[in-house]
Amino acid sequence: MDFSRGRLDEVKHTDICLWLDYYGDLLSERQLQVLTYFYADDLSLAEIADLTGLTRQGVHEQVRRGASKLEEFERKLRLAERERELSQALVHVRCLLANGETEEVLHELDALLHTFGLYESERS
Repeated sequence: MDFSRGRLDEVKHTDICLWLDYYGDLLSERQLQVLTYFYADDLSLAEIADLTGLTRQGVHEQVRRGASKLEEFERKLRLAERERELSQALVHVRCLLANGETEEVLHELDALLHTFGLYESERS
């Protein structure tokens, strides 16, 4: 993804914070530091520039490049997306169990296991 011309603003702040948790260690030390200041600590470009010795333009460039890398990691690895899918599915399964729909629970669990490559359902 190209983070020029406002693209950075389109990506949700919370997504980038989540991606930092998953993929932050894959960034350079400088990019991780700058992105943490910007997204997690909510510092301004000027504040980050003062802390790091970079220019405001340099900080902006680090944020743009780092966020772009995080989005690329997520696009390729899909760890955050898969966690969301799993969380939603587990909530759904819990509701089904609460309503006594055991056959539907088995179907949903088989689908989940298949989706995550953990089990080939014999029931399908």
